[in-house]
Order: sequence, then C-alpha cells, then structure tokens
Amino acid sequence: MVVRLANNFRVTAGNKNNNKPSFGDILIEKNYLTLNTKLLAWGIFLIFFIENGTLGLIPKQFYFVYRNMRVSDFLLYGLTVYSLFNVKEFPNLYHSRALLIPKMLLVYFLFQYIISSIKYDYNAIELFFRLKNLWLCFLVFPFLLLIKRRGLGYLIKIMLPVAIISNFLYILSALTGIAFLPDIGISEQSLPGGLKVFRVYGGTFYGELFFLGFIYQWVTKRFRFYQLILVILFIIPHILAFGRAAWLYFVITIIMILVWYALKKKEFRLAFRQIVIVTVLVSALAYSFSIFIPQSDFLVEAIEARVSQGQDDYKFKEGTYGTRLANIEALLFLWQNGNIFIGIGMHPLWVLKPETVQESIYAWGFSDVGWASVLTAYGLIGFIIALLFQVYYVITSVVILKRSVYNDLLIFFVLIFLSRLFFDSVINYSYTGLTVGLMGFFNSAFYIAAFVYKYENMESKYEL
Repeated sequence: MVVRLANNFRVTAGNKNNNKPSFGDILIEKNYLTLNTKLLAWGIFLIFFIENGTLGLIPKQFYFVYRNMRVSDFLLYGLTVYSLFNVKEFPNLYHSRALLIPKMLLVYFLFQYIISSIKYDYNAIELFFRLKNLWLCFLVFPFLLLIKRRGLGYLIKIMLPVAIISNFLYILSALTGIAFLPDIGISEQSLPGGLKVFRVYGGTFYGELFFLGFIYQWVTKRFRFYQLILVILFIIPHILAFGRAAWLYFVITIIMILVWYALKKKEFRLAFRQIVIVTVLVSALAYSFSIFIPQSDFLVEAIEARVSQGQDDYKFKEGTYGTRLANIEALLFLWQNGNIFIGIGMHPLWVLKPETVQESIYAWGFSDVGWASVLTAYGLIGFIIALLFQVYYVITSVVILKRSVYNDLLIFFVLIFLSRLFFDSVINYSYTGLTVGLMGFFNSAFYIAAFVYKYENMESKYEL
C-alpha cells in the first residue's frame, strides 16, 4: 500500500523522442537510489519526526544536546550546508526567478536576527537556537536537491507509516483527554448548550497532506475504494480538533481541486464522477464516525455548537474574534511607535517555546494574527516582501495550473500551495492575511521547492 501511494503519483506520459529526460521521469523513483539520496530523505524525515514529537517511542529529552539545542537543529543546518555545497546538481533551480523572493526573505531574516541580538543585548547563540522555525525555511534547498535526485517517492514511503500511527494516537488523545502523543496540549472547552469537549493542540504527522493527496489521486487518476480507510483515518483528527479554520480550509481545498480538474477536462461525465466520489467519501465518513467513534451523537452536537459559537463571536466581536481584533490594534500601535521600516526587531521574547508567563503573552499575541505580527516584527520592508511573496505565487501558481500537461505529484503540491495562499489571504479565521508569518515560510518550504521545479520545467515551453 505504501509503495502504491508513491507509484500512483508517477507520470507515465513523458515518452517523447528527445535526448533529455521528460519532466515525468523526475517523479519516477529509480530502481536504485544512491545512498546519499536515501540519507538526504532520512535526514529530512528525522527533522520532521523530531520536531513533531517522537510518538512516545523515545523520550524527547533524548534529542536535546544542550539547553535549546536538539539533534534536529544540527540535522537542519547540516542538510542546508550540504545542499548548498551540492548546488551544482540543481543550478537552474537555485538561480530560478521563482526562488528570488524566498531568498530575499531569508537574507532579511538573517539581518533581523543580527539586529535583534544587538538591540536587545541577547545571547546571539541562544537566540539562534530558539528561532528554530525561522531557520526551517532554509529546508527549501534540501527539498530542491531531493526532488532533483528523484528521492521524493522514497520520502513519502517512510513518512506514511508515522502519519498513520500519529493520526491514530491523536484520535485516542481527543476522545480520552489523555496525551498519547508528546508535545501536544489538551484542555477542556465549554461550548454553547453546556457541552464540554477535549481540545487537542498540536497537529498530526502530516496526515492532512496524505488525506488531500488521496482525494487528488481519486479525482485525477482512479478511485480506489479500500483507500477510504486511510482517508477517514487522516480526516477524523481534524474533525475532533474542533478547529473551524481547518474545517473551512479542507472544504476550500477540495473544491479547488474539483473545479480545477473539471475546468481542464471540460467534460460532463467528469463532473458527475467527482460528485459520486465526494458523495461516497462523505457517506463513508459519516458511517465510520457513527459506528467507530464513541459518543458520536454528542460529538456531532458539539461540532454544531462550535460552528454556532463562531457565528456569535463574529456577530458580537467576542471570544477568539474579539481577542484577535484587540491584538491587531495592539500590534499596530507597537509598529507605529517603533521603527516603521524594519519593525521593532525579532524580539527575544518571540520564541519557539515561551519559558515564562511574559513570554507566553508575547508569543500568543504575536502569533495569533499573521499580517499584523509581520508588519510589527519586520516593519514595512519585511511586510512588502511578504506581500510580494503572496501576490507573485498566487498569480504564477494559477498560470502553472492552467498550462500544466501532466497531473503529477508536483502539480498537487502547487494546488495545495495555491489553496494555502488563497485561504491565508482572504478567508482564514485567524486573520493570517499572509502565508509568510512571524516565523517565515517554513510551512511552505516544500511547496516552494515543488513550485520552482515545475516553473523551471514549464518556462522552456511558455512565457511565465
């Protein structure tokens, strides 16, 4: 099943009579991957694995080397240096116009780090290791090297088993209120009507990507009924998380996949097939939820209460909505009273994991509203670069999707990237506004790598 997941994304149409390998060939895993390609894939996997928790198999203290320094830190920096050292393997990708804005952001983040260390008289080394998510943006270079070496399928295969286990443990945590995963928070939340549910803070191991990937495969390739088991497993944690923004994001992304493919094919039968697929998925999900999830009736009622709670918050400007409005006002006040061009600096209180009550207040306030935190932290210069990032990738992603010939795995990632950009721009309940956040674009690093590769492949055929 794991092998088939990677194989189902393979492209077989690139059989043109030329000396150069077709673009489709790049996604076909070689019969024999070189050792350095496998080690690169395992290095990327271990960074994700350590940063997202260890599934309880190994105590997380095992990964700490000293204070805030972890094994994953050195893997990250090592892979970044390694990929840049081997840039001769992907020079066209490294020098691509599509990678220009991320490079500008990376340089600007380094500048902000230096300014922050000086301005706040903070220990430069300790601050460096506390800004992990910011430096994860540099993973875009190892991703580019991995895609060039055709090791993407191998990375998918070693990630899938962990994704399955983490999603199962997440469900148990949400139902019982017991943390079966490390690095997650659990709290009891009261909903309208006197309902109380457990809310789990902390995600699964990329289950959402496998969930959307299977749907993309069903729409563009072939529907396989047995895969419903995995699809339902991957989506239930997000239902039980009671995150309204996540629910809306999945709906928007699925609609985007369906509409994009229907417009490309322009067939009535295809539209009917898509309706059947969605109907089967919803029916199977509803049946599984009612049969296998304890107290499913209560949870359905709680989900409805959660939706109505969001409507009331928006109407009366209370709850999460009211808090975020207040945060926007406070952040803009800080920006106006600081340096409007470079912001107030990457303050040492904005950290990966706050260690004091004061740090928690700062970290929560800044991370809760995306665009305002970017403006306040990085000033008008950083905000403009982030805005260029948003506009450029939205427009160019649409062009790539319109002109794409093969519905391969990279097109899937471009679709997901466009969905994130669009959602963050105009829909996100968290008022993100920008995909580039306080800690950079690390959540989009892989999408950017896939985008750049697809861009460079299509640039030779079209004016982009």
